[in-house]
Amino acid sequence: MNAATMRISILGVLIATPFLLSCKPLEQLRSQVVSTNRMMKITFNLSKISADGLVGSANAQRSLSYEFCIPADQKYLAEVRALDPSVQISRSPGRIGCANNQYLVIGDTHQAQWRDVLMAIARLNYVQRIDEFFGE
Repeated sequence: MNAATMRISILGVLIATPFLLSCKPLEQLRSQVVSTNRMMKITFNLSKISADGLVGSANAQRSLSYEFCIPADQKYLAEVRALDPSVQISRSPGRIGCANNQYLVIGDTHQAQWRDVLMAIARLNYVQRIDEFFGE
């Protein structure tokens, strides 16, 4: 390496150092990306849901149901039921379009710690998307 290249390299380090020191730690950034990916799986607006898991005006509140697909395997079903024992399971494709080798799972927000339950479900790698469920 010649002297000119060495000066440019040192100058680059000196210029970049304040910016690098102001950056968040890699683990914190990774955590934010994971959190964002989890939230992106949920296709409905969580801010409209009250702490009690209800939506609507004060005199017309109701719970919000949601649907997602999981592989049709007892192992995955047991894992989801451990997170939320109240889920309903179906072989229907639902509006979300579960494949023949998947279960349609329907959950509901009217339960204790509904947000924690929903986030735990969104963390599951085999859950690709969580949509609002409109029972018909």
